[in-house]
Amino acid sequence: MERNAELRAKTQSEDLKGGDPIPPMRADDHSTADPAVQTPVEARQGFLDRPVLVVLIAGLVLAALAWVAVEVFAT
Repeated sequence: MERNAELRAKTQSEDLKGGDPIPPMRADDHSTADPAVQTPVEARQGFLDRPVLVVLIAGLVLAALAWVAVEVFAT
């Protein structure tokens, strides 16, 4: 099983460039005697890229603008 994970990791690092979508993979059959071994790419739950940072910053800016608007118009 360990060798299979190493082959998948090598294939993923060669085939996928930064930002390319990860193709869906079929889950391995495993038990407690043979636990699942995942590559770092497979274990990642989502992309933490520039678009995520932009959304977080934009939300913070909008919240600050709303706060300023409430402070100005509330008086």
